[in-house]
Amino acid sequence: MENKESNNEFFSYQGTINRKNYIINGIILILLFVITSLIRFENFEPYIKYKIIYKILIWVVEFFKFVLITSLLSVIYRRIADFSGGNEKIIKIIFMIFFLYPFITYYFGYFLFSSIPQILNIMVLSLIGILPVSIILAIIFAFIKSK
Repeated sequence: MENKESNNEFFSYQGTINRKNYIINGIILILLFVITSLIRFENFEPYIKYKIIYKILIWVVEFFKFVLITSLLSVIYRRIADFSGGNEKIIKIIFMIFFLYPFITYYFGYFLFSSIPQILNIMVLSLIGILPVSIILAIIFAFIKSK
């Protein structure tokens, strides 16, 4: 990391973030994701005159959820940087295994490996094993004091 200053931005991988801002930003991002996931946009389809507008609406909502997840990843990355004391190797390994791998598997795994079902099955099984650990780590990061 080049910048060691603390910041409260939602979409920045530079700097660090303290515990209070990590919790607040994480809760905001998770609530927005849950709310957009709970809204059933299929119910709006009969009221929309043109199907292309409905498809655009669905695409915008899915893109918004993608942005929320990448923002949450940036908050987690900066929190890891805050308590790791700038040890770049540990930051990158923890982040890539427990947070970036599930993100890539969820969003891109099917498109990349749909023609090779054995690899896709291995990725899904590993995702089932890693995802609970990732959630627990994200919660633990809220309680670790920075150096």
